[in-house]
Amino acid sequence: MAALLFAGIASFVYQPALQGPLLSDDLLHFLNAPWMEELSTESVLVILDPKGQPVQATANWAPVHLLAHVLEHELFGSYAENTYPYHFVNVAVHGLNATLFAALLMAHGVPLTAALLAALLFLLHPANVEAVAWIFQLKTLLSFTFTFAALLWLPRRPLASILCFALAILAKPSAAAALAAAIVFEWTRQPGPGDPPRRTRWLVAWAGLLAGYALIELGAFRGTGEYQTAAPLSERSLQVVAIVGRYLVMGVSSFGASAFHQPTPPSSLLDPWLLLGGATLLGLGAICVMALLRRRVAAGWLGLAVASYLPVAQIFPFPYPMADRYLYFVLAGLFGALVVSFAPQLRAAQGRLRERGPGAVLAATPGPALGLALGAALALALSLGFAARAHIRAGVWSSPEALETDSATNYPDGVTGQIVLARRAIASGDLEKAADAIEAAKRLGHDNALAYMSDPTLQGLRGHPRYEALLQAMARRWVEQWEQLPNKAPGFGVVDLVIYHLVLGEPERAKARLAEAEAAGPAAISPDVAQQMRANIAQVEASLGAAE
Repeated sequence: MAALLFAGIASFVYQPALQGPLLSDDLLHFLNAPWMEELSTESVLVILDPKGQPVQATANWAPVHLLAHVLEHELFGSYAENTYPYHFVNVAVHGLNATLFAALLMAHGVPLTAALLAALLFLLHPANVEAVAWIFQLKTLLSFTFTFAALLWLPRRPLASILCFALAILAKPSAAAALAAAIVFEWTRQPGPGDPPRRTRWLVAWAGLLAGYALIELGAFRGTGEYQTAAPLSERSLQVVAIVGRYLVMGVSSFGASAFHQPTPPSSLLDPWLLLGGATLLGLGAICVMALLRRRVAAGWLGLAVASYLPVAQIFPFPYPMADRYLYFVLAGLFGALVVSFAPQLRAAQGRLRERGPGAVLAATPGPALGLALGAALALALSLGFAARAHIRAGVWSSPEALETDSATNYPDGVTGQIVLARRAIASGDLEKAADAIEAAKRLGHDNALAYMSDPTLQGLRGHPRYEALLQAMARRWVEQWEQLPNKAPGFGVVDLVIYHLVLGEPERAKARLAEAEAAGPAAISPDVAQQMRANIAQVEASLGAAE
């Protein structure tokens, strides 16, 4: 009942995004990917292959995530023609996740009403909108589902828990944080008469499972060229700390949420975000140590938050150093730690209410009773505020234009802001300014030549010497990187390679790449795409011949 209620509330709040089209990674991974269009033995084997094209395309071995989308495709049809059911699945899973969150709180002694209120806050938090409204982020939602099921089942159903843990990491690698939480939860648990013993042996099995997965995942990740350190950590450390401050504000108030974050690095040790981030790290570190030393159950929730954050803490940098979705697990961990810390007082208040009634309790202990009522009222008021903010944030995911506007407004000096600046410069006829903006976007990490070439609003720059030189530099870098990849699946990146060789004026190399992919069969490249590539090659050959 709680899951249905939460899903219904979320479907109303997320209504602006439910009809939204495929966006960003949706387009990259759902379209022109044969393994994503049919639930067959062949497609399942391709998705399960840790060195296959899906891994090369997504830079992760997460077969549960991709198989879930393929199953959706079987049920709902084309990804692009009707996105509503895909969006609704995300919303429904989010409602289920809020329910599992409440269930784990109750397992740790939190009364039902308090657990449901905390789950409602999690359900409606605006920072979670990105994970729910973006179809491709079903991986985040599913990994949460299986993670919390694993944590719930560990004490009494350890075999089911290890199966759920396996499904969680195969949906998204960041679910590995569940192991840290599980270890601390079991360490702090004091089994009483009739309670199951601590599941130490099963946790060893969890660790072995994770180690085996990590060997495959790291090989897959490295094999796609994703390890690209922009600068030493010593040079990026201020930004790493400052981002913590930004996340704190977003988590507490919901303000600061944005699509495609690209915050400016601190220029001084007195930068407010840097100071706030440093204070947050020191305070949270002290709280974690005290919770561990006192063997509080809150330590497990804090472990979940910290372990979930570490992979995205920019120790290994990304082009977009922040993302709202990175808070999905972190918020659950922090909210959970806060609520379970007050579980004894909440249980005591609940007991008094049952025995004496609200009036007698208020007369006998007006302070605690009033505090409990104010806390519940505050949680409800905060939920309403979050719901209003989440409804607005859901509109950001209703169209590509809304998504781009949100990012450019919040970060005018970021990649999206530079692309918008380039478009305006082209419209005004200032091609040099437009080329400056594209060059700035490239420096910020947006160096996919195909993304620029496929943008119809940038076609006015084609032929401009600086722009063409930038495209060629990006194409050359991509080709060189591809050639150095240790694990190349047959046909992986062939469309991009053909186009990049054509950008570089190398039609013969483009034909050779295409021939290699066609020799690998339809699983590597479809006949329709191959025919289109041959037409592009012929067009470039004719252009080069005319120039000669």
